[in-house]
Order: sequence, then structure tokens, then C-alpha cells
Amino acid sequence: MGPNYSASKELPLDRELLFTLRNASTLKQKVTKVFELLRDPVYRYLFRVLDNPGEAEDLTQEVFLRLYSCLHKGQAVGNIRAWVFRVAHNLAIDQQRKKVLLEPFDSVNWGQSQDPGPGAEERVLAEEQHHRLQRALAQLSSQEKQCLELRAEGLSYQEIAEILEMRLPTLVKYLGRVIKRLVREVAHD
Repeated sequence: MGPNYSASKELPLDRELLFTLRNASTLKQKVTKVFELLRDPVYRYLFRVLDNPGEAEDLTQEVFLRLYSCLHKGQAVGNIRAWVFRVAHNLAIDQQRKKVLLEPFDSVNWGQSQDPGPGAEERVLAEEQHHRLQRALAQLSSQEKQCLELRAEGLSYQEIAEILEMRLPTLVKYLGRVIKRLVREVAHD
């Protein structure tokens, strides 16, 4: 981990990654263990950004191939999780650039677990709110969506700032404005 990364700030996953890297005997074992720990979060992030399971799967594999290649060349990686998500983020951007037409963010299945018990009025209100959320999310820029996705994957503000190459105070204000705008648009449409 980086020199400014104190033990008190570590997440359980970060500790497990650090333990893995120290105790694996070969580079292949190290990268395999990192793959096992981060494959699902990276795939989920790429899937939500690209909305294509095949592309997300391919790019997930590419991320870990690049990690292996980087470490094999002797390059140092301070924060493995942030590095992996940074590569995933860059690959997703490259993939989106290759597409002729960007598809809108599809949040139909995002967080949709309705209780069958609510009455008709509650269902209508919930559906209205869901549609407002969909419209608000569709209006977000690609960078705004990616900030939210990375945060949803549990990355810290510092890690997101590194991945998106933003200063931390700028990211905090930026993400705060995005969330406030979403809340305002969903609550007061």
C-alpha cells in the first residue's frame, strides 16, 4: 500500500490483498488471488458502465492480464485495488469510444426489489419515483455515472479521485453536487 495509507483506514479487502501479496510465493499466485478477490466488483463496475455482459467479462480479464504484465515487468503498484479499478475505468472509456452510438444508462433493474405488500397508491408513487430516478440518471454525464458506480463498489473518495485523475477536494464537491441534484430531481419532479 502507499506510504500515506494508514492501517486504521484499511478496509478488510485491502488487508486481505496486502496479506495475499506478502504470502504468495509466485507472481502467478499473487495475481490469481487478487483476481479472485476483485473479479466480481470489477465485473459489476464494468457491466454497469458498459451494459454489456460480454464486454464486461472480456475487459475484466484484460484488467488482470495487465496487472500481471505490469508486475512481471517489475513495476510497483502502491494501491492494488485503486490500480485495478483505474485500469478497468480506462478500458471502459476506450470501449465506449469505440462504440458509434453511446447507449443510455439502463437502471430498470437497478435496486428494483419491491415489496408485494404495498397498496395501489404506494405502488404508483414508488413507480413514479423510480421513473424520476431513471430520468435523472439518464441525464448524468458519463463521468458522473462512473463516480457513482465506483462509490457503489465501495471505493473511497481518495481512490476514486486517483482513478479519475481528479484532486480529492474537487471530487468530493463534484460527487456531492451530483448526489444533491439526483435527490432534488427524484424528490421534486
